[in-house]
Amino acid sequence: MEKKSRLRFYGTILSCMLFMYATAQTTTFLSDGADDFVRRQQLLGKVNLSAGLMNRSFASGYAAVDSLLKSWQKAAPIKTGSALKIELLPLTVMQQYNSHHPFGGNDAGMIPARGAQTMVSAGVYASLGRWSLQIKPEYVYAQNKTFETFPTEHFDPYWNQYYRWLNAIDAPEKFGDKPFEKFFPGQSSARYNAGPVSIGLSTENLWWGPGMRNALLMTNNAPGFLHGTINTTKPIHTGIGSFEGQIIAGRLTSSDILPPERNRYDGNGNRLYIPRKEASRYLTGMLLSWQPKWVKGLFVGFTKASYLYRAHMSAADLFPLEGIIATRAEKNNQKASLGSLFARYVMPEEKAELYIEFGRNDRSPNLINLAADQAYPRGYVAGFRKLFALKQDASIELMGEFTQLQLQTAELVRSGRSWYTDTFVSQGYTHQGQVLGSALGPGSNSGILDISWVKGFNKVGLRFERVAQNNDFFYNAFVITQDYTRHWIDVSTTLHADLQFQKFILSSQMAVIRSINYQWYIFPGLGYFKNGYDVLNFHARVSLSYRL
Repeated sequence: MEKKSRLRFYGTILSCMLFMYATAQTTTFLSDGADDFVRRQQLLGKVNLSAGLMNRSFASGYAAVDSLLKSWQKAAPIKTGSALKIELLPLTVMQQYNSHHPFGGNDAGMIPARGAQTMVSAGVYASLGRWSLQIKPEYVYAQNKTFETFPTEHFDPYWNQYYRWLNAIDAPEKFGDKPFEKFFPGQSSARYNAGPVSIGLSTENLWWGPGMRNALLMTNNAPGFLHGTINTTKPIHTGIGSFEGQIIAGRLTSSDILPPERNRYDGNGNRLYIPRKEASRYLTGMLLSWQPKWVKGLFVGFTKASYLYRAHMSAADLFPLEGIIATRAEKNNQKASLGSLFARYVMPEEKAELYIEFGRNDRSPNLINLAADQAYPRGYVAGFRKLFALKQDASIELMGEFTQLQLQTAELVRSGRSWYTDTFVSQGYTHQGQVLGSALGPGSNSGILDISWVKGFNKVGLRFERVAQNNDFFYNAFVITQDYTRHWIDVSTTLHADLQFQKFILSSQMAVIRSINYQWYIFPGLGYFKNGYDVLNFHARVSLSYRL
């Protein structure tokens, strides 16, 4: 394609996207195409194969894009007349829109909401010797329009079961009845960097594991939380291969939003709503990734995290020692833990990759407890990607990813051990009302198939996804009445594009979603095949970053 024609093509796409959307999402470089670009370049042999890319953040993605995109035109440092180096970080404006009810996720400080939502972020990076300071706050505003939540028309037994989840996780369907407006510290950090290791304080979003659309423990689905960190900034090479990792300790806070219908009672006269202990939670966790020198392109490792109320902490709870030392809080069931094992295999010759993450919601998994234990709450993320070469350095990309968070046995469902929930630490594995792990949330499953045209950073494609919403609740509430027709299924088709031109990066998507049996509701009627409450939802988002 000639240069003028290519520019007209990009200009047309950009104009159409901005006209259709004027809406969208995130500033972390985890969801605006940059992270996907870096990973894709590894399949093409342009990123060192010793890097597992298992621990991603704004800082790591930003540095990688700076080195890979020559036309990204890194800004000249601000002159200070000293050894202090200062540079401006990209300005990012994102908007998101949902026509009927919330859809999406992996959007940092943005909230699940109907209507338009905007996030703006900019910042500065400074370094002096081994010290560095990154300041990149985020401002979020959401219309937060009213939408249909769990119906009051549902019978009392269904509300009884629904409250088993409401009392075990702080994940409100709706963030209040007014427009939402908030400043977050965003992708900020203060660090001391020594060779391949960095230590410091950060509020950056983290992504742990090999998943591209979902991960079990850490994603950018919730706002970043304040945490201390010790992490590698590049692989550490040893005689048995290279290692990367991170250890964190941080503070999680609540949404302060109360659940609905708090005056409902069960058949014994007990109030369904159980007030939460309004206290901050302490979280500690770690990731370790190993690239064995004998099998190039293979990365294996684990993640783990534990959280508890700070009032129940002892010295041993300060560190991610679950599975090694049983603390007092753990013995008293006052501490919640989860973890995963993962593997990723990169095949540059085939321009392909395979990956899987397998986890437990009740403890850190290892080969012994996976083999010896029988019924335990498990989940997985598994996927693949393959590039088929075209002319002029372009490719067709085929990608698939499958996630299951649904419990496997009726015993587990009845005991209410869904992912990210806990009966004692009743805010669950959340921060400010959003799950730290997969955006799917408790009990949900997803299947994704994506086909795209890619060239360099630029990517245009179609994504098809099927999501089963909280099947744990479905089986607990409706199977007992032998009502098998109420599965809430979201089927979506998404047109997406990531485009880069000189100092601009545009990432956008437009989706049409059919929600079948929305909120597990069907219309009253006779016979087995009743009409479900099916709705159409339109979702759009766009992120525009400019390199200052």
